[in-house]
Amino acid sequence: MAFATIDVTKGITGTIPVANGGTGLASGTTGQFLKFTGSTAIGTGEAGGGKVLQVVTQPKNSDSFTTGGFSTLFTCAITPSATSSKILVLASIQYNNYGNGSTNYPHGTVQLLNHGDTTLCKAYALFGGNLGGDSTDQFDSSISLTALDSPNSTSARTYKVSYKAGGGRFGIMGAGERENGSSLTLIEIGA
Repeated sequence: MAFATIDVTKGITGTIPVANGGTGLASGTTGQFLKFTGSTAIGTGEAGGGKVLQVVTQPKNSDSFTTGGFSTLFTCAITPSATSSKILVLASIQYNNYGNGSTNYPHGTVQLLNHGDTTLCKAYALFGGNLGGDSTDQFDSSISLTALDSPNSTSARTYKVSYKAGGGRFGIMGAGERENGSSLTLIEIGA
């Protein structure tokens, strides 16, 4: 069976309605897209949400060590451009644990906090063996923390990375200790 071709430029005039397989539109606007708006209508609209509006990064410039309770490692601030924006928070932590001369297993906790000091997420660094009795025995590794926050504000928001050691000596490496060191990155995502 042979297929016939139809020259639509000669056989069809005007705007083809949605019910007949068309868009119902005579033309569009640059930068817009087609969207379904109801049972038989197609309209145009601006590109949807999810746009990256700004990125702020704070590197950890020097090493920090702790043997006690939670303390702030470093902070990063961002001022959202709209109350509907979300903030994607990314922490990359390079750390090491040193032996403390006891039978305690070296371990630590790193957590991500929002502007109100609410914990967004946390990670535990725990090792299955004793590192030994002196501070030259160490284990180096990394932790990545990711959270999505809805600050509902256009005021500056400060996010924090805090940490504590639960055994041994817990150290966070700055940019001078490792190639990239530790950092906190805030990404504003538009609604």
